[in-house]
Amino acid sequence: MGSKYYIQLNLKSVDGFETFGCFDLGSDRGFSVRLFAGLEGRPADEDTGVLHMDLVEKRNGLPVNVQVIACTMEELGRNMKYLARELFKKINLDISGDDDPVLTRSRSLRAY
Repeated sequence: MGSKYYIQLNLKSVDGFETFGCFDLGSDRGFSVRLFAGLEGRPADEDTGVLHMDLVEKRNGLPVNVQVIACTMEELGRNMKYLARELFKKINLDISGDDDPVLTRSRSLRAY
């Protein structure tokens, strides 16, 4: 079974970081890494921010952090818009032949 990728949204609390959202990216590592590279923020090890975004690879059923960034509330808002736009394009316009049925579904978009 291949790896799956997702972006996990975490908020710092008194008990540590709590996950409050997740974007499923499918099984395309190249797409996932490129998408994450487009996000605004700083490497989390250099920041004590309260908002973190983690690129996670689920390999053999176990989650492994690939990269973690910290961001401000404003950056988080812009990142959400960016992720929604890029995932919309990937899901609706990409016919790359990836074996992930969610990401390869292609719908006809018509201009009215």
